[in-house]
Order: sequence, then C-alpha cells, then structure tokens
Amino acid sequence: VAVVASRELAAELAVPPSTLTRFAKVLGFRTLKEVQALFKNHYVARPRDYLQRVRLARVADPGMTDHEALHRDFAHAVQHSLHMTSLEVSADQLRDAADMLASASEVWVHGVRRAYPVAVYLQYVLLKVGARASLLDLGGGLLEPSLVRLKPGGVLLVVTYSPHAAETGAVIAAARDAGVKVVGFTDPPPSALAKDMAIRFEIREGEVMGFRALCASMYVAQTLAMLLAQRLIADRERSLPVEAVPRGT
Repeated sequence: VAVVASRELAAELAVPPSTLTRFAKVLGFRTLKEVQALFKNHYVARPRDYLQRVRLARVADPGMTDHEALHRDFAHAVQHSLHMTSLEVSADQLRDAADMLASASEVWVHGVRRAYPVAVYLQYVLLKVGARASLLDLGGGLLEPSLVRLKPGGVLLVVTYSPHAAETGAVIAAARDAGVKVVGFTDPPPSALAKDMAIRFEIREGEVMGFRALCASMYVAQTLAMLLAQRLIADRERSLPVEAVPRGT
C-alpha cells in the first residue's frame, strides 16, 4: 500500500481501482492516496538515524526524557507484544511449520539488519536440535553465490521486517524459482514478499520511540524449535525397534 501505485495494487488484487477508493472511504478517508500517505509515513518515512528517532520522540512526548520511566515503557511494550503474539500466532501454523522443517532435506536461514539476530538464533537452535541448517548472510559477499545451493526438498526460513531489505527479496525470489518452500517471520501489514511464503508468522513487536523489539520474534523462534525437536524425537523413536525405545517415553 505504501509503495505500489493504485492501479498496480488493484491489478494484483484483481479488483477495479474504484474498489480501492470505496475501501478508503469506508475507513474514513477521502481517497486511497490518503491511506497510502499514512502507511508511507509510518513504514517508509520513518527516520533511519537512531539519534534522530530519539530527538523526534522527545519533541512529541517530553515525558520520554524521564530515564527511570523509559525502561518501564519498553517493558510494557514487550509484555503487550508477547501477549498479542500468543493470541495471534496459531498452534496449527506452528505445527505445520515444524512438520515442514522436520521433513526438509536442509533448512536455509536468512535475515539481515534488524532481522539478523533472530536469523542467527534460529540457525543456532535448529542445529542444537539436530536439523541441518545453514545461514545465508552477506558475509564476505557470498550471499549471491550461496543461492545456487537452494534445491527442492529444502526450506527457506526467512526473517524480514519493514522496510524489507532488497537482499531478502532476492533470496525469496531465488527460493521461489528453485521450488523451495518459504517459512517467514515478518510484521504486518503483509508486503509483496508475503505471496511467496507458504507459512507466514506476522509478529507485532513492541515499539518505543520508533525502536521495535525482537522479543516476540525470539519467543516464536524458540517455540518453533521446541516443536521441531519434539517432532524429530518422535520420528526417531518410531524408526527404532520396540526394545530400543527408552523406557518412560
């Protein structure tokens, strides 16, 4: 909505442009351009410079200069985000994603910029539970050559938040062309990248002064990894002779 022209957006949704105009009016706007301006201001025009974000936040809310209250603001934002994520991420989604990862010949993990810590943690925890996982990152300029490894039967586990990195778009496109299924960690509203994700976890991170946390994403990552571990244990036990299964399992 923020970056696509109205005619292109209408074509992608298979509706006439007038439908988008009526939709905007239902929301209380006069035109679709007003809706686009709202999204663009929040997701595109957000200051990239961290110090500038802090300055703008202090102007908008002088109370933000209270250092003792600031840590509580972050804590409350994270608590709310975790609660909302627990309600919005479904058990079926998590189970389906765990099943997809368990049956994958290999899992490729990708995330850059703010998404990078979550991607690194996902690779770490997947390796710890016995999955074959590798990180597709920008180190050494080897991202593009690494994409030739994407093969059917594997799964791309991608972490991407608005504004989405061009490199991530290229990785998802390569996975689509290679016939690789994609599981995505992202934020609402859905971007153009969402259409190529077989399973998409939309995570609403807590935000203070323009800084978004990663706690909810880490929570979903840990849950997914533990479900995968349970699935792998069950699969291995089913393949053992009865007398070889540990007692009490």
